[in-house]
Amino acid sequence: MPTLLRKLADKETVVFHCALSQQRGPSAALRYLREKEAATSGNGGTTATEPEEKKQKVYVLDQGFVGWQEVYGPDERLTEGYRKDIWEDGY
Repeated sequence: MPTLLRKLADKETVVFHCALSQQRGPSAALRYLREKEAATSGNGGTTATEPEEKKQKVYVLDQGFVGWQEVYGPDERLTEGYRKDIWEDGY
């Protein structure tokens, strides 16, 4: 988790997801937020890479990748490496 916190420290928005965002995606987001809070609790709630006025937004993708691909899958600007044949018969 410390490596992930460092890698994402300069990101304005972080989105967690899994297939349906019912279990793993929300759990990962919650763990990330708890670890982030623990890491920043000793210095007023911010890190050297995150000024107080710049709060990172953390989201969980509604309906997960399954929902995403139904709407945005074929759009190459939004979904890299999408293969329609994998999703044709549903999840």
